[in-house]
Amino acid sequence: MIRQLARFATVGAIATFLHVLAALFVSTFLEFSPQAANATGFVTAIIFSYFGHGRLTFETELRHEHHGPKFIVTALSGFLVSSCLTQVIAVWVGAPFVFAMAVVAIAVPLSTFVLCKFWVFRPTYSGRT
Repeated sequence: MIRQLARFATVGAIATFLHVLAALFVSTFLEFSPQAANATGFVTAIIFSYFGHGRLTFETELRHEHHGPKFIVTALSGFLVSSCLTQVIAVWVGAPFVFAMAVVAIAVPLSTFVLCKFWVFRPTYSGRT
C-alpha cells in the first residue's frame, strides 16, 4: 500500500508538472487565452494520469471502454470538489486562500486515490480489471 501511494504521488506530481508545462506552452507560443491554456493543460494531465495510474499505480491491464469513463468522472469530480472547497473555505467562510488550497491539496488527491483504487481500477471477479 505504501509503494502504491508513492507511485500515485509520483504520477500525480508528473501530471501536475505536465499540466503547467502544457498550459504555459500553448499560452506563450500559441497565444491561447488563460482559460483555454488551462483546459489544455488539464486534458494533458488527465491523459497522462489515466495511463500512469492505470499502468503504474494500480498495475491494470487497461480496458479503455471500462476504465476511461470512470476515470473521467473521477477527474471531473476532483475538479468539482476543489471548486466547492475553495468556494466554501475562501469565499463563504472567509479563510485565507492559502488555507483553502492546503485543504484542496489534501482532499482531492486522497479522494482521487480512493476512487481509483476501489472503483476505477478495481479488479473484477474474473481477474481482469
